[in-house]
Amino acid sequence: MQMMALLQRALNETVLTLLGSVILTLGTVTMSGCGSTTSTEKPTPSPTQGGTAASSSSYKTPESSAGSPEAMEIPTISLGSAQSTSEMSAAAGQGTLTEEQHRQKLMDAMMPLQVLLGTWRGTTQREFGQFKATDEPQWVWDFQTVRKYPALVMTSKDSPYVREARLTYLPERECFQMKVLDAEGNHRTLEGSWKEPVQEFQGDDQQMHVRYKLELTEVAPAQPRDQWQIAFNQQENNRYLQEMARKRGANFLRIDTVATQRQGTSFAKSDAGYGEKECVISGGLGTIQLTHKGKSYWVCCTGCKAAFEEDPESWIAEYNKKKQVGKGS
Repeated sequence: MQMMALLQRALNETVLTLLGSVILTLGTVTMSGCGSTTSTEKPTPSPTQGGTAASSSSYKTPESSAGSPEAMEIPTISLGSAQSTSEMSAAAGQGTLTEEQHRQKLMDAMMPLQVLLGTWRGTTQREFGQFKATDEPQWVWDFQTVRKYPALVMTSKDSPYVREARLTYLPERECFQMKVLDAEGNHRTLEGSWKEPVQEFQGDDQQMHVRYKLELTEVAPAQPRDQWQIAFNQQENNRYLQEMARKRGANFLRIDTVATQRQGTSFAKSDAGYGEKECVISGGLGTIQLTHKGKSYWVCCTGCKAAFEEDPESWIAEYNKKKQVGKGS
């Protein structure tokens, strides 16, 4: 009996030691979720002026942030034949995606936002001095700065709020992220998701239009009393409201609404039915025709044009692969 008691005591001490190691290990892991104010997401590259593809800058890419595929895995203690964390993730269909798969998942989420492509003219509801401010945002795709993280980039030299923006989707965390440079030169990071779901409807012009509301809230603001919230309230293909709000107490208070109207023709009215005019990179409506090795291809904006001209072979191969998959489905 005394021997059994000693063995039981030794077993209990071993189990407690193992549990203590696990608790210490878990205590070193930083957890972050979409929209959390404790997010450690590092800024993505900012766009350049002029509405073309963005260039590299002091921003960091999303790949180095918490929640990305490169993030540290939590160690596990295997008792018997239990699988490791990575093996269980792979078995659940959540293994590391290839760059092409990652980009396609991102593009699927971003597709409704293609309607933003082009040049717009906005007018504030709020008066600055004795006049309402005007805003001329231009949106284009950027597939060059971080090819794994394509983004819609916006520039507006006269905006009283957002001068530059980079809007993308983080498949690892299943949320949208936007990096902005405000009119005072401050960098802000906002994250969020659909406040109102994407809907397609037939407009008065007998064309298919899209509407949605994407709400993004600033994470880890430099000044807690100056926390922003921006909502893109798409009314139809040629009009959206940019709703600006600031944190007041426990809630956000609307400070302005920028009514934005498209200048010119919509670059992307839907995500299908373009035939030969489908953008070889984004899948949107092609508006610029390019030639490579005697064959013509379409792209939807200057950002896609720059990406295609930089590496036409890989983009054509990826486009052809997607077309073959589409035929087989």
